[in-house]
Amino acid sequence: MKKSIYAILSLSILFTSCDSWVEDAETPSNTLTKDQLNKTTMVANIQKNAITDGPMVAYLKTLQGETSSAAFLALGTTVDELKEGTIPNALLYRQIATDNLTPTSGTQNDLWNKIHNYYARSIELTEIAEQTSGINAEQTEIVKAYGKYVGHLHAGYALQLLAETFSTTPEKEGGSVILNKAVVSHETLLNQAKEHYEAALKAAQSVALKNFKGFNQDTAVRQVKTYELKLAMHRGMYDEAKTLTGEALKDGETIEVIYNSDGADNPLYSAIGPNSRDVQVSPSLEEARTTEAEKKALPLEHANVDKKNPNRYNIYASALTRKGSMIISNEDDIHLIKAELIVRGVMTGDALAEVNKVINRYSKNSHLLSTPTLVQIAKLRRIFLAFRGERTADIRRGLEQGTAAANWTSRKIKWLTIPEIELQSQGF
Repeated sequence: MKKSIYAILSLSILFTSCDSWVEDAETPSNTLTKDQLNKTTMVANIQKNAITDGPMVAYLKTLQGETSSAAFLALGTTVDELKEGTIPNALLYRQIATDNLTPTSGTQNDLWNKIHNYYARSIELTEIAEQTSGINAEQTEIVKAYGKYVGHLHAGYALQLLAETFSTTPEKEGGSVILNKAVVSHETLLNQAKEHYEAALKAAQSVALKNFKGFNQDTAVRQVKTYELKLAMHRGMYDEAKTLTGEALKDGETIEVIYNSDGADNPLYSAIGPNSRDVQVSPSLEEARTTEAEKKALPLEHANVDKKNPNRYNIYASALTRKGSMIISNEDDIHLIKAELIVRGVMTGDALAEVNKVINRYSKNSHLLSTPTLVQIAKLRRIFLAFRGERTADIRRGLEQGTAAANWTSRKIKWLTIPEIELQSQGF
């Protein structure tokens, strides 16, 4: 039975954002007063053997789903995972697909604002959690620790998304991003993301949460370690990744994200489901599925978009449903990471057994018979981890050396360009 690390709650609180990103934006006073925010119930509610999310935490988790899905779609269009739809309405995907996204286009502004809002609200949660107060001292300490655990975890992920999605110089390796009115390198942002993950881990391991029976500390630790593991892999820090594999998710566990607070559809379903128009699954990804397991893991269908011309269709991900879960990581992810590290000679183990654990979940008739190569692992990751932003990370870190990598190298847009108003404010 699958064990989801995030419980889905519907509470939310609405915050507003600025046009040009003021990264230190505070919660508007016409929404809630500071005294109201400082109450423990804004962060979490404590019962005898349960902790439930308050409005700030619930809203932040919703922001993760909305933000990460938008980032995954944009990143997927820069590689051979997604492409412009047959009858598109969104210029963003066309501009990415045609390698013609500019700072003045304005099409990337929404994603830019989402990531910055996600980050700002994460930092805000850590600050509010530190200041929160209540009548019951023991419960207050539990709420403080929980708020800092959630806030730091999401702050780290927001910074990771920002670094992996945007750059001031998308045509060059490295690049920089504007954060808190300063130009920060990708490397620095990712180092800051790691620091937030470590702070989240410290909070999760605090005495207050350790002693509270309503908080599963072991599960929380594995969650944080999984984020750290994925960050290390994306950065090509394989020795560090090795130390994290045994502490990450177990089989049957998954990190799912909340994507709505008002009954809205899964944003990936809305974008690449049967009614998709703006973006579609790449034909090359459809063709790459050659085995029964791959086709079951990534079922794709054709949707007619022009009744007068039935041959004009979009390829959509038929497994996605309106209210289905949206996954950041699961056991497929962990086993393929282990297999890659073994093949790279970084850790010992049976790479063949690791990949077959993934394949056999879908079809035992498709398992491999010999030790996989890095090329095979790259293909497996492409299919079994589709639509999670992993494809772009894999090409960036050099896991792929074939046509996809060559096409990537020739692209001008390897990160999304930062909106013009942000560049102007920094003198670019």
